[in-house]
Amino acid sequence: MITGYNTDVSYEGRVFHVQTEDSGLLNPHVFSHLFHGGVILTTRKLVYDPDATEDVVKSLMQAQHKAVLKDLRRGLFDDKIDLYL
Repeated sequence: MITGYNTDVSYEGRVFHVQTEDSGLLNPHVFSHLFHGGVILTTRKLVYDPDATEDVVKSLMQAQHKAVLKDLRRGLFDDKIDLYL
């Protein structure tokens, strides 16, 4: 299992937290969660090949983490943010 990524980002006057983690080779999934105040607003899941190298998994994790951050800044989660907050 690879250590995950955590980023706090300010958007529209609120601080959001993006967390990306690997579930490990026995459960080869990468999850990214977008949080506000402890509430998960959205989740992305990526299933990867259990034979993938650690470098490949790290790359997948980084790409997914960055994609969630970019999508937040692009306003793609605004509907969910409005619904929950």
